[in-house]
Amino acid sequence: MSVPMYQLPEQLPSVWQPTSVEEAIQLKHKWGSDAVIVAGGTWLRTRWENGLAPMPQHFISLGRILALSGLTVNAQGKVHIGPGLSIADLMKNELVQQKCALLVQACSEIAAPSIRNLASIGGNVMTRTGDLIPALLVMDAQIQGTDGQNERIMALKDWLAAPLGAEDEIMTNIIVQTEIVKEAGILHEFYLKVGRREAFTPSVVTVAGRISLLADGTIADIALAVGGGNAIPARLSALEAEMRGKPLSKAGLQHLHKGVMADFNAVTDDYAGVAYRKQTAANLIVSECYKAWRKGGGAYASQS
Repeated sequence: MSVPMYQLPEQLPSVWQPTSVEEAIQLKHKWGSDAVIVAGGTWLRTRWENGLAPMPQHFISLGRILALSGLTVNAQGKVHIGPGLSIADLMKNELVQQKCALLVQACSEIAAPSIRNLASIGGNVMTRTGDLIPALLVMDAQIQGTDGQNERIMALKDWLAAPLGAEDEIMTNIIVQTEIVKEAGILHEFYLKVGRREAFTPSVVTVAGRISLLADGTIADIALAVGGGNAIPARLSALEAEMRGKPLSKAGLQHLHKGVMADFNAVTDDYAGVAYRKQTAANLIVSECYKAWRKGGGAYASQS
């Protein structure tokens, strides 16, 4: 698909290729609302093609800023992922494969291989509805950004809940914790995306989770995130707090289902309504938690 001629600006866009974050921010200051900062550009392109946003007069490409495409691990075991790193390159990274299996699985569910070769992990997060976000939320991801003078780090869940930041702020790192404290028992992680066809489809519902059960079936820890469509993904923090320290029983699974239905802030669109999205998200999450329960033998216990 290409942009129709009548949608093109009178003057063809200029492309700027800064080699530092500071230079990119200076260019954004210079051109203001007439410029857009671009990494892979796959999501932005669909907006221009569908007439959802005008094509800007200036593209500020982040492609030559090498620091935004790196991947490092600090002494605390946290992985710093450059937001300019393509989804395909992230999937192929051996460290990510070993330490961030949930994130790799999420990447594999996004678009087609040709799109993953271009699309950046930062771009997916910047949309605020990207399919990587539920997995990153479960991994307690943090966002690091700068406006050229001040730098800030905040939890992804807080970044999503806050008003949009300054347009000239650039994301410089996505930080994820890979060391999970596993007590004796079962640790089960999951990521599921539901769409109208098997591949290369907008998500109707996307869920991710991590549940840790003690040997007696008590929930030691649980993290749940849900999104899909135009809904901004979110952690189900209140429901998580209710479930921790309680046995995962039949009654617990029923409570979990009701909690997801109540807490998921779904949004209707042309693909599905709110009720369908809530029901689907609740079914998926309970199904995965049931798998963890079965691993621990809970499904065969005499009490339910």
